Amino acid sequence: MGPDGRERTWYSAARPNPHTVHMLGITPDGLVPVLRQWRAPLDDWVWELPAGVCDRDGESLEETARRELLEETGFFAGRVERLFTGTVSPGLTNELYNAFLCRELARQSPGGGTGGERLVVHLVPFDALEDHFMRAVRGGELVDAKVLAHVLLARRALGVGGS
Repeated sequence: MGPDGRERTWYSAARPNPHTVHMLGITPDGLVPVLRQWRAPLDDWVWELPAGVCDRDGESLEETARRELLEETGFFAGRVERLFTGTVSPGLTNELYNAFLCRELARQSPGGGTGGERLVVHLVPFDALEDHFMRAVRGGELVDAKVLAHVLLARRALGVGGS
């Protein structure tokens, strides 16, 4: 029911646990692991940040962020800081986006995800992230729009750009 008491119907998707984690990690030398991942609903590759679903009982958001970053990129984060929690597409899903800044990254494995995930890890200098993603867009590639908001949040948290 809507706030006016009228019944509404539309397509929607609900997660049992609505929280997802999305990580912008920075290595000690200023590189950010980003992903190019195959997304079946789009039948295409998408530029994204490492991310994951909070689907393990008793695991905190920070623990999920560390685990997913390691699984997808091969980097362990010494420091994990939540920057923001917000909606993704509130007209469609109950998903809550938890943006993390991960620092003190140390390479522990090649990464590449688990199971049937198809992803490629790229290392991009933090100072070149926006240009990297905008070049991809201009080249006709798909970029997860949330990435640009996450870059802004990270810049603010690091005190580089923005107010």
